Amino acid sequence: MSQPKIKYQHITIQVNSVGQIVPIDAETDKLYKKVTGVNIILTDSLNKFSAIKLDINTVELFPEKFEVLRLLFREQVPFGYEYHELNEKGGGSSVKGSYTDINTGATYPYNVTISLRLEND
Repeated sequence: MSQPKIKYQHITIQVNSVGQIVPIDAETDKLYKKVTGVNIILTDSLNKFSAIKLDINTVELFPEKFEVLRLLFREQVPFGYEYHELNEKGGGSSVKGSYTDINTGATYPYNVTISLRLEND
């Protein structure tokens, strides 16, 4: 049985306190060759101005202090259409970085989900 052409892989982290820096350390599904998109979902939208740093295979995609707001999934767009376009190697690639909370009066703890769109040719 063959794999579907597209897979959405989620990396979820929990932010427990104000100003917390949460490390991101994961790897992409080995069965998919490319990472073609990324978006972010927050369970507390007050933290949309928090920052993220993200690398795939040591290639810097988003530098330190990159605003999460630029990568957020918007509710009015159908799932699968709201992705920042990428063209990075998948196949078990390392995904590393950090999420930095800013104090915006949010409720703690809250979750941050980094959604990667993976594809095969």
